[in-house]
Amino acid sequence: FTPWLADNLDMLGDALGVELELDRVEASVGGFSLDILARDANDRSVVVIENQFGTTDHSHLGQLLAYAAGFNAAKIIWVTEDFRDEHRDALDWLNRRTDEDTQFFGVAVELWKVAGSRPAPRFDLVAFPNYWTKQTKTEGNLTNRQKQYVQFWRPLLENLNAKHGWRVKTYNRNNWFGAGAGVKNFRRTMLFANNGRARVEISVNSGDQIWNETAFDLLEQRQDSIEEGMNEQMVWDRNEGAKASRISVQRSGTITDSEEKLEEIRRWMIENVEKIKTVFLPHMEDVSDEMNRSE
Repeated sequence: FTPWLADNLDMLGDALGVELELDRVEASVGGFSLDILARDANDRSVVVIENQFGTTDHSHLGQLLAYAAGFNAAKIIWVTEDFRDEHRDALDWLNRRTDEDTQFFGVAVELWKVAGSRPAPRFDLVAFPNYWTKQTKTEGNLTNRQKQYVQFWRPLLENLNAKHGWRVKTYNRNNWFGAGAGVKNFRRTMLFANNGRARVEISVNSGDQIWNETAFDLLEQRQDSIEEGMNEQMVWDRNEGAKASRISVQRSGTITDSEEKLEEIRRWMIENVEKIKTVFLPHMEDVSDEMNRSE
């Protein structure tokens, strides 16, 4: 089951409303081995996934907590056939007691068959964090600037969820919001930079500086085609020696602008975060294939 799930994380992610990216399977923690280590594609936080056949037991609950601690995980997912009430209650209790950055999920997996169809897996959430409770509990402790970001992102992300098929939390207190770009090692980000500019960008971030810079150079060779697709000149930042290379569209904008201008920035970000993926996708796929062949 673990190899199958590792190849089908999008199905589990759809059930959770999270875009999951595989890191590795059978990740060691002391004398134990976690089934799947993954990342949340939106914020790059660590996700641990433990599978169990049959009914939940205390042993796997203990292992789950050990993995969460060992990898400093933000999302902890327990997948099994059947949840005992006391184990579901334990996950609910952990969600009530932890802060907004730590989230526990209990997921029951079933096979469904309709008429003569082939059996298909179905993931059913039986325990999950109460985001609204966690938000309201912590928003009173936010700075004024963080509250401004929450107010900016919420309607923007609600729009992406409702009209563009995104499935993300609408609570974000940071000056940026990231999402997957459809190809491993590439990401989309919307942000307010410190120089008074709002940006929508594609970043190349594999964790390997040489890989990043080589992939960036290959994309830059396609600059004319990419900018023609975006219908505007882009900022190409190789960022030598830094964590990631970036290619962005920019405009003036700060979080302290008037609400009228902030609404213009929201519309601009929504338009461009969708367009940038469409335009870049075939180029990212080609570059990724070329990089893989050269390894």
